[in-house]
Amino acid sequence: MKYHYKSTQHKAIFLSIASFVLFVLYSFHMYMKHQTGVVALSYFVASGMSLTSATSSGAWIGALLGTLLCIIPALILSRLLYFPLRFKALALLPSYIILGLITGISPENINSTENSIPLLSSMALLLFSVLLVFLSQVYHEDRAEHAPICNYLTPNVFISCIGMLFCMLLTNTDCQLHVQLDLANGIHQNDHSVVDRLPHGETTTNNTITSLQVLSLSKRGQLADNLFSLPHLKGSNSLLPDKVPASAVYHTPTLVYGHLQAVPVGEFLSATSFLEKALSRRMALLSDTSATQADSLRVRPLIDYYLCALLLDRDIPSFSDEVFKYYNVDETLPKHYREALILYNSQDSLATRIYEDLPMDSVFWNYAELQAKHKGNVPVQRKACVRAYPHSYWNYYFYGYNNLDYQPHN
Repeated sequence: MKYHYKSTQHKAIFLSIASFVLFVLYSFHMYMKHQTGVVALSYFVASGMSLTSATSSGAWIGALLGTLLCIIPALILSRLLYFPLRFKALALLPSYIILGLITGISPENINSTENSIPLLSSMALLLFSVLLVFLSQVYHEDRAEHAPICNYLTPNVFISCIGMLFCMLLTNTDCQLHVQLDLANGIHQNDHSVVDRLPHGETTTNNTITSLQVLSLSKRGQLADNLFSLPHLKGSNSLLPDKVPASAVYHTPTLVYGHLQAVPVGEFLSATSFLEKALSRRMALLSDTSATQADSLRVRPLIDYYLCALLLDRDIPSFSDEVFKYYNVDETLPKHYREALILYNSQDSLATRIYEDLPMDSVFWNYAELQAKHKGNVPVQRKACVRAYPHSYWNYYFYGYNNLDYQPHN
């Protein structure tokens, strides 16, 4: 838009640049903090490749792409309409609203019509923005404005603050969702320190978050040794995400089921039944003479998921029947498998002792003596056992949890 005087034109350019720079900085902050928007954006612009992969290998790429998307309407408005110097930032209000909508979309609701986008709020804010733009067009001022630049900068900063407020009203503030996305990105990058640093609080009780912690252990080959160090285990379904993937770019299930190389079709009754069927199909394929040693290694995560599912369901008779189909009797078993077999031996005196482990036997009988010492007072017994033998399968089997700060879900 042309102004009467060159000095006014320079002020207009400066104010426009300042408003755009402020928006870009805020947009990058929102995208880097709320990866939700980048994940949701992938549903609309990609089918086989997700922008989440861009944020996994470099969050700046995802933030740049998202910012460019938001800034296009502002560029169009600033070219089509004349904005007085006091209202140059009004062209960016729709961009703030779009930014809020993108960072407000939850991947869990992307395929649902319920609560996926705050339509009423966004429409109200959009109409309010249109009203402000209309008023700025009605308001006439001399294009030869000779006041100091700060006289025009202050109202533009105020308008930008209104835009940021609009954005915050629309954005997703679900802490569990952002924890989930941080974990998924870290695992995708093989940065498992993100998982290890995860605090045990209310923001980490989501079953999908637990499934990502399980995935991290499995990728490191530690699932059968450290599974019961996790605090929020509630049966075999803790191993898998809350929802079945609806598309190839649904991030968390893609990571989990891609690792297992098995994808459920529709809903399944329990994780154990799904894993058992998936494993039987994979083992049938491995029985083919053309199967290689690499194929055998790739099925190991699925085997451990299935065996751990039996442990989480406290089905140690089935576990004792299944474990030596996939492990040799004479090899050293992972910690939780040994704990489960020693427990099974102690419970069924008529059963043939299919596994011997004298050191683990000794530890278990010490554990049993501690239980007997506090017999009749379950809360004290539970607290003593969890403190003396942290992260053992026995605590989960008898009490349902391994963390003194966490209440059991039975």
